[in-house]
Amino acid sequence: MVRVLRDWWAEAALLTGFVVLTAALVWWAPLLAVDRAVRDWCDAHRPPWLHPVLVGFDLLGQRALVLPLVLVVAGVLAVRRRTVGPLALAVVAAAVNSVLVEVLKRWTSRGAPHHGSIEMFSGDPAVEYPSGHVSNGLVYYAVLAVLLSGVLPPLARQLLRWAPGVLVFVGTTGLAWHWLTDSVGGYLLGLLQVLLLRRLGKFSSRGP
Repeated sequence: MVRVLRDWWAEAALLTGFVVLTAALVWWAPLLAVDRAVRDWCDAHRPPWLHPVLVGFDLLGQRALVLPLVLVVAGVLAVRRRTVGPLALAVVAAAVNSVLVEVLKRWTSRGAPHHGSIEMFSGDPAVEYPSGHVSNGLVYYAVLAVLLSGVLPPLARQLLRWAPGVLVFVGTTGLAWHWLTDSVGGYLLGLLQVLLLRRLGKFSSRGP
């Protein structure tokens, strides 16, 4: 048991963090006050010039835009290398992320900052927790970084792997399209998936 905890501490910490955050949103009212305060601050400190910048950040996590890119890159590599490995990695990562986020969103049924209820399990049709855009910004770009491991230098791969998730977090929260805790939940969930994929040996230094 000690060895398991030592080897899996990062994944366990992320999963625990997500569970604790979700529970706190249900039973700890001050956290909802933080969400409201962050939304109001962003609304009051978002100059017109910043709006399109934040929209651009948010679009980095738009599945309809980034997933086709991932699949095209994976498909080209699969043909060139004559192996289904790259395509399998892209498809599995996309499927797991999409299903996991969608199930959690519908289960928690939380509204958006400017329409719907801030309460969890409200039955609101606007399902916002956790942020799928933020999770996408971690999972899809981590896959891209691996697929392009033979093309990009190490620093570029690290930027591709980690920068989009942070930018999407800033964009969607700054626009008040998601509550702050939606974005935190999406980041925890996305990072957990990246670590689990790496654990399965998919993210080796040589790529798929």
